[in-house]
Amino acid sequence: MLDLREITEQEWKILRAIDPKTIPELSCAAENIYIVASIDEILNPIIRKNDVIVVCGAFFGDEGKGKIVDAIANHPDIRVIARVNSGENAGHTVWHDGRKYVFHLAPSGLLIPGKTNVIGPECVMDPVSFMEDELSQVLRDDITPDLVVGNVHIVAPYHKLADLARNGRSNSSTLKGMSPVHASKAVKACVRLDQLFGSRDKLTRAIRRDLEFSYNPIMQITSEEELLERCAEINERAKKRDTPGIPSHLIGFLEAPTGEKADYLIDLYLQTVMNKQFPKRGDALRIIDTALRQNEKVLLEAAQAYYLSNGVETHFGSSTSANTTSAGTKAAAGYNQEKYRSATINVTKFPPSRVGRGANPCGLVPQTFFSDRKYNSLDDLAGVCEDFDGIQAAFWKSIGENGILKKEYYTDADGKHYLLCETMAISSSRKHGECGATTKKPRVLGIMDCVAQHHVNQKQGPYLSISALDRGDEYDKIGLVVAYVVLREGESNGATYMPGQIIRPGDQLPNEQVLENCLPVIKVMDGWKDDPIGGRKFQPGKDLPRALNNFIGVYAKITGSNVINFGNGQDTKALVYIQKSEPDILTCCDYGEELD
Repeated sequence: MLDLREITEQEWKILRAIDPKTIPELSCAAENIYIVASIDEILNPIIRKNDVIVVCGAFFGDEGKGKIVDAIANHPDIRVIARVNSGENAGHTVWHDGRKYVFHLAPSGLLIPGKTNVIGPECVMDPVSFMEDELSQVLRDDITPDLVVGNVHIVAPYHKLADLARNGRSNSSTLKGMSPVHASKAVKACVRLDQLFGSRDKLTRAIRRDLEFSYNPIMQITSEEELLERCAEINERAKKRDTPGIPSHLIGFLEAPTGEKADYLIDLYLQTVMNKQFPKRGDALRIIDTALRQNEKVLLEAAQAYYLSNGVETHFGSSTSANTTSAGTKAAAGYNQEKYRSATINVTKFPPSRVGRGANPCGLVPQTFFSDRKYNSLDDLAGVCEDFDGIQAAFWKSIGENGILKKEYYTDADGKHYLLCETMAISSSRKHGECGATTKKPRVLGIMDCVAQHHVNQKQGPYLSISALDRGDEYDKIGLVVAYVVLREGESNGATYMPGQIIRPGDQLPNEQVLENCLPVIKVMDGWKDDPIGGRKFQPGKDLPRALNNFIGVYAKITGSNVINFGNGQDTKALVYIQKSEPDILTCCDYGEELD
């Protein structure tokens, strides 16, 4: 969202002049349309009808895909569970037998007996970090996973150091080397896993070639001494905050003499991959294809989310380096899409969040709000804007009848003044423990975005799982972004967007150059604080709480979503399946053909 402080008086006049009657979504209402159902009624038929199920984040990642992934993975017809592109910059948390597991590249099915898990050749892997940070968790608990690793591209220490050199001060990168390693991949300089098992001379030449492409250029903008100092600073902060620091093998690489860096890496890699605990190697795509030919079903875990995909134009400048849409995930899986049926289940979270730079009209504050202030963890927010109930009440009250957030201030307990949207961002991130599973950096939270969701549904289908909906128990009021208003002139795909122009669900979605100059139009609705759902056991056939029914019904109608379930607790099994009990009561415009 735009910084409200930077909006001119003339622009405020444009915003105040917006007539709510021109945005029918502000008055859309749908009530008493959902009842509780069972997994056999809702999810299992989707699995039975399809050969491949893709679980994909709907917005910007960190959407809590773990629950629905676990539910699908445990279905007896699912045989193979796969990650097929991107790398360890993804992060998902799984609870199993009361224990918490945080995976980044590993498929979630590692914890489920009888499932074959594969990591495909389009993935990028730091084998050292993979063993130390991910596989060690399951080995620690005496779990022997059925895991096959394909001919992945190797994320080397110099890829991560390139990230640090270019982005370390900005606090806006995962520092996992994603852009540098995918750049190496694109020019065919990247070392692959199979090469670690071949000729040492050829491997040495391959590493030196990639060093020349990836590492030598960053030595033009920094030095190894400076990088070592920055690593020490980061590790000192990480120790105090109990957050991840710079891995020791990156520091070892920096300390290795220039002429011996390739040998350092080869010895490091061989020690890792020759370890008997390193996963089996194999043709991951053939495993997927064989399962499908044998009438077994495959679950594909898409990394990150739709709008973080480098295959999506709207947010390309702030995307990750892989095509993480459903289509990109299926392509990376390499199966015959003409032969096998697939379904995509989109996952969004309440409230939505984003980490890193880029346009985000539904965000409470600009995406750089936390990083610009050097907030590296939630601990940095301690003691600031702690009156969540008072803050949220003032925030929702500050939204006008036309859905525009007013420029109003809040005085904190220490006398400091913040914009209400800033206090809401700080307070809600801390309230919900919202920080990156990979980076531990605070996430910028937002408001459920009907415009973005409608676009995703048109590209990936209507199935939707809403995670963490029990957080609504904390809110007297909730909101939906039902439109964007353009504040500054911009151009996208030959169309000119003028100040005051409204972008509604179903309209052409412009690129970031326009979206970064948009503000949200917010529909305020009643929350369900008086009728909480967290941890609640719902009986099939029973109605949902009225306010929850209204929220889901309006969101589904405006976006064209088929909401199949929602999360209502931390436990992996805390999913409530729902279905319509009667036709929607619609008082706004018709959004087209009903999606079943």
